[in-house]
Amino acid sequence: MDTFSDDKHLIITRHCKSILNLIPDAVYISSRDGKTLFVNHRWEDLSGFPAEKVLDENVEDLVKKGVFKQIINPTVVSTGEVAMTVQELNGRNVVINGNPVFGENNEVEMVVTFVRDITAFNHLKKEIATQKDLISSYQKQVASFDPEVAFQDDGMVAVGKHSLSLLKKIETIAPSDAAVLILGETGVGKDVVAQRIHRHSQRKNKEYLKVDCSAIAETLIESELFGYAPGAFSGASIKGKKGYFEQASGGTLFLDEIGELPLPMQTRLLRAIQDQEIIRVGSTQPIPIDVRIIAATNRDLQDAVNEGAFRSDLYYRLKVAVLNIRSLKERKDDILPLIKVFLKQKNTRYGKNVFFSNCAEQKLINYEWPGNVRELKNTIHSIVIMANKSLIKAVDLPKEFAASFACDDSGNPAMNSSELGKKSLKSMLQDIEKNIINDAISVYGSIGKAAEVLQINRSTIFRKTRDQKS
Repeated sequence: MDTFSDDKHLIITRHCKSILNLIPDAVYISSRDGKTLFVNHRWEDLSGFPAEKVLDENVEDLVKKGVFKQIINPTVVSTGEVAMTVQELNGRNVVINGNPVFGENNEVEMVVTFVRDITAFNHLKKEIATQKDLISSYQKQVASFDPEVAFQDDGMVAVGKHSLSLLKKIETIAPSDAAVLILGETGVGKDVVAQRIHRHSQRKNKEYLKVDCSAIAETLIESELFGYAPGAFSGASIKGKKGYFEQASGGTLFLDEIGELPLPMQTRLLRAIQDQEIIRVGSTQPIPIDVRIIAATNRDLQDAVNEGAFRSDLYYRLKVAVLNIRSLKERKDDILPLIKVFLKQKNTRYGKNVFFSNCAEQKLINYEWPGNVRELKNTIHSIVIMANKSLIKAVDLPKEFAASFACDDSGNPAMNSSELGKKSLKSMLQDIEKNIINDAISVYGSIGKAAEVLQINRSTIFRKTRDQKS
């Protein structure tokens, strides 16, 4: 007998449990009669049961205790063949593969079961299905999309349900003289909505004046809004000065970021709106005005009222008609039309013919757009200015878009329906996995950081990237 070979076998036998604990899948080994012989660390983590709770227990007893919903040990023992099932284990979706281990009499002596957590893949499949539906919808839009039709006369793009509903509300509100309160995050287009209200009102041929309440120094707000009398204060014009209310009289005054007004000015604003008259700083003479007020804010004014930072009577005076504009990530149907409109504008301005690949469009559509329409417009402007070629692919986009959607630059999503029937599910899932890993490495710049973000071992990424190259 080869002593050296025997030593190797002894070493392997001695370290068998350690070797099984290195396997990334959960491992569960049972005897032919169902007795639990071994579980590795991954199985303990996945099931939530420590080894001492299951060792020497029969698999059927473990079903009664709720550890398993279904067992495949008897099937593997009786057939002598590999068996597979999909079930839930400790709230996770898992694939269970039972493999027979034969003894000298050619009977099954043990069943080695590998348990793989596929919860993330199931979530991913659902997400991909959702994205495919979105892409299909967007592609249908593009086929019949005319930027000139979607782009309204005052700069609004309305394609999605929310935007079309908003247009109808504006048509209803605009002809009246009611005060309007526009709510929405920074960059959603509150100014554009205010302009549309004015242009569709009875005051459309009169003055439209925008005032950014957050941009005026607190010491100047009163004189800017209401004007001042001749010589009202040091440095004042000897002729005096009209304020924004007088300048906008007969027309519309748009008070942007009204939530930033200090409380004393809120009191004077309320009086001006209610009485339709103002008094200039340094004067006692009331001046009649005829102004429609449109106000906007990105703050929750009800919270501000509750906190004592905003007058409740002014809030109720302003909220006669309230328009809520959703963030861009909540109205994705508008993103592609906006992209087309802004591309048309900037291409015309700079004499270029820049356009996006399907994959690049998908990444733009699936980006969160924290800066909303303003960020989208500036991004398209920047891309067109910097472009030295017509076709912009996904790899040409700024780095913040790299992780927004997994696709290749031919425009195909990570799992394309055209692959169905040509590849196995296992192969398609491997493709998805490779795309996600490659995107993570590209975005985060290192395998270590990618492993941390994806919550897998560095060794797993090394192995899977190695498999891609082989």
